[in-house]
Formats: sequence, C-alpha cells, structure tokens
Amino acid sequence: MMKILNRLPAAIWPRFHRNHDEHLNPYYTFQDYRQTWGMTIFVLMMTALVPLVVMTLIYYQLIETSINTESLLRTERLASNARRAVTFFLEERLAALTFTVNEMGYDQLTDPGHLSEVLRNLKLGFGGLTDLSVIADTGTQVTYAGPFNLEGKDYSNQPWFMECQQHNACVSEIFSGYRDVPHIVVAVKSMRPDGRFFVLRATLETERLIQTLSSYKTGEHADIFLVNRNGLLQTPSQFYEGASHHMNIPLPAYSDRTRAMMSVDRNGQPILIGYAFIDTAIAPTSFILMVVKQKAGMMKVWLDLRSNINWFLGVSAVIIAIVITLTSTVMVNQIFQADRQKAETMVAAERNCQLASIGQLAAGVAHEINNPLALINETAGYVKDLFTIKQQYKEDPDLIEHVDSIIDAVERCGTITRQLLGFARRFDVQMQPIDLKDMVADVINFHKKEAEYRNITIHVDIPETIPLIETDRGKLQQIILNLVNNAFQAIDNGCFLDVRAEMDGPEQVRLSIRDNGCGISEDHLNKVFEPFFTTKKEGQGTGLGLSITYGLVQKLHGNITVQSKTGQGTTFVVTLPVQIKKENQS
Repeated sequence: MMKILNRLPAAIWPRFHRNHDEHLNPYYTFQDYRQTWGMTIFVLMMTALVPLVVMTLIYYQLIETSINTESLLRTERLASNARRAVTFFLEERLAALTFTVNEMGYDQLTDPGHLSEVLRNLKLGFGGLTDLSVIADTGTQVTYAGPFNLEGKDYSNQPWFMECQQHNACVSEIFSGYRDVPHIVVAVKSMRPDGRFFVLRATLETERLIQTLSSYKTGEHADIFLVNRNGLLQTPSQFYEGASHHMNIPLPAYSDRTRAMMSVDRNGQPILIGYAFIDTAIAPTSFILMVVKQKAGMMKVWLDLRSNINWFLGVSAVIIAIVITLTSTVMVNQIFQADRQKAETMVAAERNCQLASIGQLAAGVAHEINNPLALINETAGYVKDLFTIKQQYKEDPDLIEHVDSIIDAVERCGTITRQLLGFARRFDVQMQPIDLKDMVADVINFHKKEAEYRNITIHVDIPETIPLIETDRGKLQQIILNLVNNAFQAIDNGCFLDVRAEMDGPEQVRLSIRDNGCGISEDHLNKVFEPFFTTKKEGQGTGLGLSITYGLVQKLHGNITVQSKTGQGTTFVVTLPVQIKKENQS
C-alpha cells in the first residue's frame, strides 16, 4: 500500500515537468507539453463537471420552486380552514344572541333570574360564554348574569357599544375592560315596545378561541394567531411578538379572500405567511388571522437531502477530477515519451551525419598524409640500409637510433591515419579472446609515473569471474586509453581514478571509468560525443577523442554513456558484448 502511495505523486505529476534535455526541444512535435496537459485537463473537466453542476442547480431550482409552491398552497389552505373555524365560532354566538332577543322581549331579559337561565342554556348549547347582560340605550347596564359584579356599569363610551348602535351587532377586539381580564364582547341590538333600543351583550372566553386556533398549528416551526388591523396581537404569538404587543412582521394588505405569500422576519430569515381578514355574516370584525411558518423548519428534510446531495456531488467531482488528471497525465506522458524517442532518434541521426561528415574529412586528410608518410618511410629505410652497409656509419649507434626514431614516428602516424580512416569506413574487426583485467592493467601502466608524480590514486576492481571477451584488441585498447587520458586531464593532483567491471547479464560486460574531477556541466553533457566539441582550453584539445571513442564502441557493437555533475566528477560506462555474433562482425 505504501509503495502505491509513494508512486501516486509520480503518476500524477507529468514526466515532461522533469524534462531537462533541452537539446531535444527542437525535435519535439509539441513544444509546450505543459499547456497541452493543462488544456486537456481543463477541457475534460469542463465537459464532465459543468453539465453535472448545471443539472444539479436546475434540479435544486425545480425542487425549491415546487416546495415553495406546495408550501404556499398548504399555508393558504390552513389559513382558510382556521378562518372558517374562527368565523363559525363568532357567528354561532352572534346567532344565538340574535335568536334570544328575537324570541324574548325586553321585560323577560331584564329579569335577573330569567337572564341567568338564558346564560345557563347558552353555555350548555354553545359553550365559550362567560356572562350575559342587558344594556339600555343610554349605555347603562340594566341586568347582569355572570361571575362579576358589574351591575350599573356605564358602557356608553365603549367602542363596541358605539359600533353596535350603528351596525345592530358587533364583535369587539380582545380587551380587559372593567374586569381586568382579556375577553371578547359580542353584542346585538334590539328594539323595545316603546321604540327605544337595548343591547344584549355576551362575553366570550378567549381561552376557548386560543384553543381553537392552536388546534390548527402544524409543527414547531409554525405559529398561528390573531391581530387587529393595527398589528396589535389579539392572541399570543410564539415567535412574532414585538414591542407593545405588536406583531414584528409587516402587516399584510387587505384582501377579501385568504392569501399566502413569501416574506422575511426581523432576522432576515425567509417565512411563509398565510392571512385572512375575518368578517362574519352578522357583524364585521377587526381581526386578521395570521399563519406564519418558518421556511427553514419546513424545508429541513429537503435541506438535509440537499446537503447529502452536495456531499455526493463534491466527492464525485473530486473523483472525476482525479480520474481525469490521471488519465490526461498517462495519455500526455505516452505522447511525450513517443515524441521524446523520436527526438532522440533525430538527434542520433544528426550525430551520425556529423560523424559521417567528419569521417569523410578525416579520410581525405588521412589519404593526403599517407602519401608523404610512405615516401618518408621508404626514404628513411633506404638511408638506414645505406648507413648499415658502410662501416663508418654502421658503428654509430646515435645515427641508427635517430633513423629508427624516424621510422617509429612514421609507423605511429600511420596508426593515427588508419584510425581516421576507420572513423569514415569500416575495417574488419579482428576477433580474439581478450582478458579485460590484463588490458586495463596495460593501459594503467602507461600512466603510473604520472599518477605517482601527481599523487593520483588509481583503484581497479575487475573480478576474476569476468570471462574472456571476444573483440578487437586494438579498438578496445584505444577506447580504454582515450577514456583514461580524458580522466587524467580532468582531475587535479590528489584525486582518484576508479575503474570497475561487472557482468550485465550473461552476455554483456559493463566497464565503468569514474573520476572525481571538475565534471561536465549539464549544458555540455549532451554534446561530449560530437566531433570538435571540447571543454578544454584552446590549443589543449581537438574534440575528436570522445567522438572517435564513440565510433569505436559502436564498431564493437557496444554502448557508451556518460554521467557527470559539475565539481563532482564524471563516469563513463562502456557496455560490450562478451562475444560478437558472426553476422554482426565487420
């Protein structure tokens, strides 16, 4: 599991972000893989997530609109039912009083015993009545039946009495009056035989009305109450009672039918308001029925569901984003790898063309040099023969030594020109068994004196288990010699040279030559095998050594690589086959 987690960042992070092979940039098909990668992720994200988000938002809007519409209808229906109940409650009692005054005359109603009997019958028949009284046209209470001592009270200045005079019946607001207890007065006007009027008044129990309203309350988030047309509360409100017992939400506009609307409370929270202006068939009233529901409470189930949907949507979006990112990274990485291989092939082809060009140049130079060298060689041989014939020169060792030096120099020049020709055309590879350890030792022996003089430590580690390899002795010796020479030129006094060999599978040998010298910068590392490229000072190198070495390794069907960091040293690794197959021999 830990391995998978450790590999995950590498899988997500594209390889081209770690690409430092600037020399390959001109050969890439796409020049900006970062932009390609980013645009791929962006387009796929938009294609996958935008429709999902848009459809979710549309779904939310439709659901919320549907819930709001249904909630308004339910609130309006509830207000309508409560309105009918309150209206019936008041009309029933007004009708009872109207029936009473029509059936009984003034003389009967002013009889205290008879009035008490009427009150008792009304309580049994309808309920919700506290007392009953007869009031003369002067506003003075004539007869009273009930639990309070209110005989002789003057009601001429009471609003309900004046309204009853005008409309023949009235329903008062809830007030305390003489008894200091909240109550509602319902009254009807009737005529005496002498032409004067009197009023039959009944006091209704507000508790009975409050219970009737409470029976229509639905849930803890709802409130139902009565206010007058100035917004003064007539029955208790659980949530919306403000200063001076006024309702703390806006008073709705008048309507002759039940209405429902959306609004906000004093805290800015959305609410649903159902309201109805209450009027009875017998007398008008100042009551407004209010049904108020908190939208958040009503929509709690939907909000919880929406929260779960949001979580699901968020997790799904994250998963989609991860899958898109991983898929885009893998696809772009594959394109990048293919493009990189093509670029490397193009660079290799260009390098081969360069090598071919310098090879043709070297071949021409070698041919031109070989002609005078042959003449010098033949002339020096002829001079040597003459000197050895004559006795006065035969015994002169210095003269013979100088002639031999000329001949040796000519042979060495011939070897160099043959190498230049080999750079341009293929020579036959002279196969023979080679002991790699002995060959390395022979090359190192050439530099022992210099190593001792410069205090350079040379460490050779070639196991005895390394088998004899069948290859060309001269070419392999030249390869090792060139790499060791390069190492000695790159290291300072007191440094070290490490030569190691190991098997790379059953059919290949890997030879590494490592030093801790000045190293090669990253900008130059990819050019070290190019002809005429050198990091040495002017006049100290031609830039052909590693190019020739590269060509020799290729002729032996091997491979050479280099690793280096500035100030930390350089390692050349040569991989050669243990035995070159016959069909590959040249």
